[in-house]
Amino acid sequence: MEVFSLLDLDRPGLESVKAACDGARWNEAADALLEYYRNRQDVYMPGHDSREAAEKDMLWADDALRHTFHVLEEPVWNYGKDIDWQYWPVKNIEMRVQLHRQGWWTSLGRAYRSTGKEKYAREYVAEFRDWVKKNPYKPFGTDQGGTVSSGAIGVDSPNECFAWRPLEIGIRLLRWELQFDLFLNSKNFTPEFLLEFLRSYHRNATVLMGSFSPEGNHLIHQSSGAVRAGICFPEFRDAESWLEAGVKNLNAEIKRQTFPDGCHFELDPGYHIGFVESYDDAIQVAVKNGRTDLFPKECLEQLVRMTRYYLDYCYPDGTHPCFSDARRHEDLADSVLLADVSRYLDTVEAKQITDVPAYKSSGHPDTGFYCFRSGWMDDSIIMPIKATERGAWHAQPDFGTFELWAYGRKLMPDAGSYTYSGDAGIEKERAYFKATARHNALTLDDRNYDAPHPKVLAWRPEGNNQLLCMQHEAYAGLTRRRSIEFTAEEYFTVTDEVWGPASGRLTLRNCLGPGSVEETAPGEYVYTDGDAGLRISVSGPAGSKLGIASDWFSEAMHERALRPVIRLDVERAPGSGVQRFVTVLRPFANNQNSIMDKNEEKLIKPDGFVLEHPAIDVADPVAVAAWWCENLGFTITRQKDDETHTTFIVDASGRVAIEMYRARTQPVAPDYASMDPLTLHFGFTSKDVDADIERLTKAGATLVVHEKSPGFDGAMMRDPFGIPIQFVKREKSVLLK
Repeated sequence: MEVFSLLDLDRPGLESVKAACDGARWNEAADALLEYYRNRQDVYMPGHDSREAAEKDMLWADDALRHTFHVLEEPVWNYGKDIDWQYWPVKNIEMRVQLHRQGWWTSLGRAYRSTGKEKYAREYVAEFRDWVKKNPYKPFGTDQGGTVSSGAIGVDSPNECFAWRPLEIGIRLLRWELQFDLFLNSKNFTPEFLLEFLRSYHRNATVLMGSFSPEGNHLIHQSSGAVRAGICFPEFRDAESWLEAGVKNLNAEIKRQTFPDGCHFELDPGYHIGFVESYDDAIQVAVKNGRTDLFPKECLEQLVRMTRYYLDYCYPDGTHPCFSDARRHEDLADSVLLADVSRYLDTVEAKQITDVPAYKSSGHPDTGFYCFRSGWMDDSIIMPIKATERGAWHAQPDFGTFELWAYGRKLMPDAGSYTYSGDAGIEKERAYFKATARHNALTLDDRNYDAPHPKVLAWRPEGNNQLLCMQHEAYAGLTRRRSIEFTAEEYFTVTDEVWGPASGRLTLRNCLGPGSVEETAPGEYVYTDGDAGLRISVSGPAGSKLGIASDWFSEAMHERALRPVIRLDVERAPGSGVQRFVTVLRPFANNQNSIMDKNEEKLIKPDGFVLEHPAIDVADPVAVAAWWCENLGFTITRQKDDETHTTFIVDASGRVAIEMYRARTQPVAPDYASMDPLTLHFGFTSKDVDADIERLTKAGATLVVHEKSPGFDGAMMRDPFGIPIQFVKREKSVLLK
């Protein structure tokens, strides 16, 4: 049979397989081959380290049983009883390629290992067979300039451009062997299925060998997949050639794709750590299988530099800034990776990498990432700054932008990217989040910056007055200089100066997190988010207009949230000289600076739980949330673009959130209109109940009952969707004893 011809049957342990093949006893050979793999001891498989199912794995696995696939973290879609592997509900190309990486199969494997329930293994086998049947190989060719993410491959391209792109093949090889190990002992993993798996695995590896991308981050993932294929399946005759090709590429690319200081050439934190993790993944498998000869010392030393570089601008919770296309998630580099790197190299530098550095603020002038910090712990003040050239495709026109972390909170997150390329609608969304006007930046007529070609004029990372001063030609005819001073490791002064013949509307934005902000005096603001906050002072040239706006930001694919933005606008007339803008940012822990009144302070009980939000299942979360925002003063802070349309809305106080969603687990939402309002209702304070009844009736609400008694005036109403809402005026708040 075909599969047996692909194997080196003279390999120790395969004697019974070879004997059966010599006698053309193919069923017996398949049985013997499965027994061999189940008892194989001389090959370490990565699946050994990841067999326990986390809560997320169980969710993904149970959804997969219904063919609802977590292609990305969010959103999720159902691909039908008869799986449609070309289904594309949102025309974001990233969703389409990720489908063919089958990441949720790993969750199925962990669910099977943790529970022993064969339904998870049975589903995996069925989906694997279905994918192989419906996605036959068709030549895609070398990836060259035709990357999906860059848009060079059109949205209407044939399916093989997505299923058989070399990057997807490389990632499948990385994941399939892990899944192989997780399911190997299942009764559903039959000898027949073993042969199907090996045939498909070999086909993917063979195709990849002829279609490596010529360069870039794609090549790293492809090469790591080739290394794993060669090491984890040494029984294939081609295994050693796969291994050699993967190692050769990795050792060449760590030199070609990185700067001497350790920064990845994409100048994107997410792609930087993705490179490190993929390279490290290949090393881990090699070392644990006794192949310590594959990666030379100079490559391992560069991996140490890359890891240290990354950690210099990361946060204590293990996440990194959302500069460029980076998404917010905890990465390997803060724990496992460091331990691995320090083992690979017997050098002082490698051993010290797991220690807390002696320095705090750090700069990398060769590539342009800087970071002010007061320390390395949760209560530190940290400001990573992106002062780089434009970088590759994943970059954004955001020179001089920054994030701000303090006392455990990301107080000024970057805009993020929200989505990759796709149809016209997706491209419009991507352009919105990438725009210079979404960042902590100074713009002219809200246009994107021209190519920055930055100059760092001063960098002083030590002492009581630390300083970074940088300059670039922001637009034709307008030079911008930004200086950031970090004083006493306590507060920042950000000074922007512009000059040149250009004219138009200048706008300075200070983009905050999802908390609440209020103006306490002209040009003075206080922003709070949980246990931390900012006192903010903003000033500009004569004629400046200040105000609080709102805008979207994104920390995960297809997830976005609203945040307040302190905006300053001023006209730059022809012939204007130097114009200066000054922003002072003073982080504080909430126990240092409370903006709550005395009665509210009585409500805080540090030894108890604090309610974050109630949640309600409604038929149309988008419509309900919109009505509540328009008529009840709420603001949408988060809204998912998936079948649940999960939406978080926050009341006018900025302290009470409500979640609205359409539950996937229930066929229909509850009929609130048929329920007694005393079963469930939402109560609101009212200054004038009669006026509120009149106003909301005009907006489509209906009155159920209006009751008055000494010290109490209350009306029970229903919104247009039948949800009971109550309006109450009391003599004494129920929040106070």
